[in-house]
Amino acid sequence: MRRYFERFVLILRHQKVNDMKRAKIISLLLFAVFLTPGIGQAQTDDTIYSLADQQPSYPGGMSAFFKYVQTSMQYPDNAKAQNIEGRVFVEYVVEKDGSISNARVLKSLHADCDKEAVRLVMNSAAWTPGQIDGKVVRVKMALPLNFKLPK
Repeated sequence: MRRYFERFVLILRHQKVNDMKRAKIISLLLFAVFLTPGIGQAQTDDTIYSLADQQPSYPGGMSAFFKYVQTSMQYPDNAKAQNIEGRVFVEYVVEKDGSISNARVLKSLHADCDKEAVRLVMNSAAWTPGQIDGKVVRVKMALPLNFKLPK
């Protein structure tokens, strides 16, 4: 919104508009942009950042997250039968309240392993959300989840 306002001001400067008309137009724009609740905030509230000043963190750190994965993983029967091992890369968004959304597979291993990886990420405990300039923001993250058959 600010960008459009700046462009409009530039246009007003270059065109032949009398001072009174220019003042009215600018004051109306200022009223619309700055005094109307939610304008300007609505665009930034939903922004998903790839990097934050303070990245989201799992309670207890990443070692606790991978311990959760190890204890909660239900190795898919089809993958076991085919001796499939490897990594699934999952991308997800840590929301402002610490919940997880938009989990999707970036690098697939096996369809059933992919589903299990997404399930694990979506069912994890609430994270501590990321912050930029002290404000809580949505942050996109990606993790590899290892699928290794027990020996």
